[in-house]
Parts: sequence; C-alpha cells; structure tokens
Amino acid sequence: MKTTHACAALAATFALGSTVLGTVIQSESFETYTTGSGQYVDSLGADNDHWLLNYDDHTVSGDGWGVYYENTRNGAGIAEGDYFGVTSYAGAVGAFTDGTQGFQMSDVDGMATLVFDAVAGATGVSFDIFVDGTGWESDDLIRVTVGGEVLLDTTGADIDDDFGYLEETWTTFNGGAGEIRISLDSNSGSEAIFVDNIQWTGVPAPGALALLGLAGLASRRRRH
Repeated sequence: MKTTHACAALAATFALGSTVLGTVIQSESFETYTTGSGQYVDSLGADNDHWLLNYDDHTVSGDGWGVYYENTRNGAGIAEGDYFGVTSYAGAVGAFTDGTQGFQMSDVDGMATLVFDAVAGATGVSFDIFVDGTGWESDDLIRVTVGGEVLLDTTGADIDDDFGYLEETWTTFNGGAGEIRISLDSNSGSEAIFVDNIQWTGVPAPGALALLGLAGLASRRRRH
C-alpha cells in the first residue's frame, strides 16, 4: 500500500490506534450498511444537481456523509443503473483495507462527490483509495480535498500517464481537519475508484490525558 501525505506537518498529526498525540476518535469502513443487489439507480434522474438518495437497499449516504451528483456531461448520470455505493464485491481491489466492505464510485456519467462532514475534535484524518486500472480519458477527473486543501487533482492530466502510480493499488491519503471531498467525473463502467478505512484522529482532552497519566502511575506502582 502506498501513502500520500499532504505535507510533513499534516502527516505528523496522524497515528493509528490509541496514543496520546493521535487517538482515533471516529472511523468509517462502511461495514454496517446494506449493499443491495444489482446496480444502484438514481431515482432523481440526471438533469439537475442533487444529493443522491439510498435506493433499493443500496447505501449511498449515512450519518455525517453522503454523495452529491453534478450534471457535468449532460448524460444519463446514475439514473440508468450503475455499480455505485457501499459494496462487498472485492473483485477489482482484491480485498478491502478494513473489513469486507467499502465504497465504490464508477460510471457516473457526470461528477459524483463523496462528502464527509468535519468531525469535532479531529486534527487529522487518513483514508484509503483504490483507482482501477483502465483506459482513463483526458476528460476524466479524480479530485481529493480535506478542509479545502487539495491532496489530489488530476484536472487536465492523463491519469494513466501522470498518475499511473495510483492504479491497481490502495493508496493512503493523510490530511488535517475539515470536510473530506472525494470526486469522480467519468463516463465508463471500467473507470472506478474505491474508498475505505477512514480514520479521524485527535488529541485527547486534558482530563483524558490525566487519566492516562494516572493509569501509567498505577501500573508502575503495581510493578514495585
């Protein structure tokens, strides 16, 4: 797995597990959502920009997150039915990075943006993205931002030539605090990205730090 850092300072804010400087305070790996059967159909059509709705047991939104569709291609959008949303199908990725489910975005015939609200108390975030290997076209786009800071933007680039290192592998992105936005603009079923294992980290409150100190002191006393 590869890791992409926004910058060294942001990378330093991230740590997995429970540590004094980087406790995981919230996570999302899409394990508790239904995946439906067959393809997801956008019941609101493709003409207007709108938030996607959960449909026919396909999950495309949850508590604190959702997907916004924009009509950038005057096409059918996801109204015709596409493989989109929470999925347990790992044929393209081999395996998800946390659990047995992840989020798939493909063949949107427009732009779909997966949005996660800012988490109170979070100072850093990490998440994994898999870019399928295919014949990406010049008008296809993948953009990733956290708190308005751009971590990835393929605008005007050939994804295969300029960002080929992202294809066929899970890449970990690290960022600071704020809203997460992961956008895909494409028009082919083979043009897909997958998202998994989102971890928000923060510094424990002073009371929690005091409890950690007391626990450490008690442990040392028991060893004497």
